[in-house]
Amino acid sequence: MLSPEIFVQGLSTPGGLAFDADEQLFVAETQQGRIRRIGPHGKPIQFAATGGKPLGIAFDDSNDLFVAEKGRRHLLLISPDEAVEVYAHQCKGKRFAGPQGLCIGPAGDLIFTDAPDHPVPGSGAIYSVDIDAEATLLASGLTEPTGLVLSQDASSLYVVEAAHNRILCLPYKPDGTLAEAQVFIQFEDGQAPRALLFDDKGRLYIARPGIGLTVADPDGQVTAQVSIPGNEPTAMIFGGPDFDELYIAEAGTGTIYRLRAESPGQRPFAGPRSI
Repeated sequence: MLSPEIFVQGLSTPGGLAFDADEQLFVAETQQGRIRRIGPHGKPIQFAATGGKPLGIAFDDSNDLFVAEKGRRHLLLISPDEAVEVYAHQCKGKRFAGPQGLCIGPAGDLIFTDAPDHPVPGSGAIYSVDIDAEATLLASGLTEPTGLVLSQDASSLYVVEAAHNRILCLPYKPDGTLAEAQVFIQFEDGQAPRALLFDDKGRLYIARPGIGLTVADPDGQVTAQVSIPGNEPTAMIFGGPDFDELYIAEAGTGTIYRLRAESPGQRPFAGPRSI
């Protein structure tokens, strides 16, 4: 794996990354409450304001952008014409505490972690929101869940439990809810992981403040470490013509770095047509 190179500079607390259908890179600037598009020559261009603290972002196969808006405690939908609307804010009358990590499932459902600003043990949860904007509780009793990613066959969800500096694996049950969490990796060093991605070999890429980038094999054994300048990686995404370019957002320096991975990344789900 090559050393990271600078792709974009001059950002403010980048906290989420996503490519649209035209392979343009978008970044959530959490503390600024906005989404920016990376234009030609690496110039950040204003796309939309969220009014809070946007974190996880993802495009579906209609090129709509979904945003986990932690500060405003809801999910946003930003259409290609840049119209911003609240997509979901509660589950069966219970208001979301603070959406954070976000990904899209094979059927187009949004899957996200939810935790309050000042979490107490067991206050975190995982929800899904279907294409009709109806929310379902998938798991509860977690403490500060943040980043998440689906396995390639969509049979399991991998989630960062930040309060315990570990990554959990939660298999899906036949009814669509999540089974009891199993510890996949327990870290003893560094700060809590922030973001997760798989490559097409089943290796897990982990953004870890204080450490950089950690790569683990399908059994959860660490196989590689890569230092990231600034040492505060917050978000990752694969891209490039062969989908083997890894883009890493680093909050301390406001930079997005790019490096060549050993294998192409796992293609993210984007909705019904991605099954």
